[in-house]
Amino acid sequence: MEKGILSNPSSGRNIVFGPVPSRRLGHSLGINNIKSKTCTYDCIYCQVGPTTCRSTCRGSFLNPYELFCLVRRNIELSTEQGIRIDYISFVPSGEPTLDLGLSKEIRLLREFGYKIAVFTNSSLLWNDIVKEDLLFADYVSVKVDTVNEATWNTINRPHRRLRFQTILNGIDGLSKSYSGVLTTETMLVKNVNDTLDEVGAIGEYLSGLKRRKSYFAIPVRPPAEPYAVAPDPHTLSEIASFIRNTIADSEMLCFPEGKDFEGAGSIEEELLGILSVHPMNEEAMESFIRRKGGTTDTLQSMIGQNTIKATNFDGRTFYIPAKRV
Repeated sequence: MEKGILSNPSSGRNIVFGPVPSRRLGHSLGINNIKSKTCTYDCIYCQVGPTTCRSTCRGSFLNPYELFCLVRRNIELSTEQGIRIDYISFVPSGEPTLDLGLSKEIRLLREFGYKIAVFTNSSLLWNDIVKEDLLFADYVSVKVDTVNEATWNTINRPHRRLRFQTILNGIDGLSKSYSGVLTTETMLVKNVNDTLDEVGAIGEYLSGLKRRKSYFAIPVRPPAEPYAVAPDPHTLSEIASFIRNTIADSEMLCFPEGKDFEGAGSIEEELLGILSVHPMNEEAMESFIRRKGGTTDTLQSMIGQNTIKATNFDGRTFYIPAKRV
C-alpha cells in the first residue's frame, strides 16, 4: 500500500497540504481528513463554500496508515527544501470530528514529533467519544459564534438533529477535561452577531470555560453567502474595545494571514491541496508560484484547464477550486 501511495505524485493532493501561514500556529501542515464539504453545519461565512453533505453521522474517510505515509512524504520533502513546520493541523473542508479514525490518526502523526492541532466547530462535543478523541491533540480550537439559539440557526445553519444547549454543555465539558491548549473562535458577521449584547453574552459564557485564549475574527475570504461580511468599521471598533475591557484572554483577528504559503510538491499539486480548504488572494498566489519557480503562465494554464478560478471579495481577487467535489 505504501509503495503505491508514494509512487503516485497526485495521491493525497487534497489530504495533506501546505504548510500554510497561521495567525496562531506559525506554519501549519494541513490535514484534510473529511470528504469535501461534509459537515454538521452550513455556515454562512464558510470560506470553502456551501455544505453539500450535512450530516451528524461519524464515518471512516481515510486509512490512518495511508495518511501517515502521505504526511511523512510531505515532511521529508519539506525538510529537504528547508520549509518550516510548526504544527500538524486537522483543518479540513468539513468537520474533522466526523472522522471515526481521528484519534488513531492523531496518535500515528505524533510519531513525527510535531504538535497536533484540531479545529472543530464544536457541534459533536456532546458526544463523549468525540471529546476523548480530542484529548490526544496538543491544541484544540472550538467554535463559539453565539450563545443565542436563534442566532446559531442563522449563522451556522446546523443539522436538524443537533441541539444547541447540549453543544454548549459539551464545550464546557471538554474545557474541564482537556489538558492541552484550548482556544475558542468567534466569527463576527455584520447584522448577525455583531451587537454588544451578543458579544457580551458570548463573553459571559467564555468566562466559565477553562481556556487559554478566545479569538474574535471577521470574514477575510470569499464566504458561502455574499452577505456574510465583516461588521462596519465603527461597530468593529466598539466590539474591539468591549472585548479588550470585559473578556479576559481575548484577541481580535481582523487582518488576513500572511502570503508565505509553502508546499513541498509540484506547483499544481500543492495549489489544489491548499485551495481545497483555503482560498488564496492574488498576492499570495503570485508569491507562491514565484517561489516555486513558476510563472504567470502557470496560473493561466490552471485557469484554462478549469482546475481553479478567480472570484472577488471585498474588492480583492481570490482563487478557489473551479469545482468542489
